[in-house]
Amino acid sequence: MSLPQIDYVIISKYLRTYQTAEPILQKYRITAEIDGNIHEFSYLSERKCANTNLDDRKEWVKAYWEKMDCDYRDGDDAESFTDLYIRVQLFHKKLRQLEKEYAEKNLVIFTHGQFLRLLLTLKDRPKPLSRELMQNFRLDLIQQPIPNTTIFLF
Repeated sequence: MSLPQIDYVIISKYLRTYQTAEPILQKYRITAEIDGNIHEFSYLSERKCANTNLDDRKEWVKAYWEKMDCDYRDGDDAESFTDLYIRVQLFHKKLRQLEKEYAEKNLVIFTHGQFLRLLLTLKDRPKPLSRELMQNFRLDLIQQPIPNTTIFLF
């Protein structure tokens, strides 16, 4: 697949996102905008997860999703589902504002799977924040995982 001319790039705050975008940034000699809203959903406490592996965290992940509480935070350094929802809404609003400017240009976004999953869910069919939305989001994450470096056209 050959890529069209890229005019503008937005990335999350994480180094790995910049590293993924770097070949495009170099090819088109552009600088990425870092958007603070498009980072991954950090629903487990980073302090609690320090020096753990995936197996260590499985029970915590299971417990988080069994609660299905939009406002629950695993710690003061973790996000609630409500926090993710708000970030997705803010970024979706930004995309709508940029729509006219980039109607004839190409805007590329480098983000993360869980953020992107909720953005895709809400972009065509806006839904209010609810336990049902959280449940459907979790099912989508499991049943329709987004592979790394997947390209979506909006």
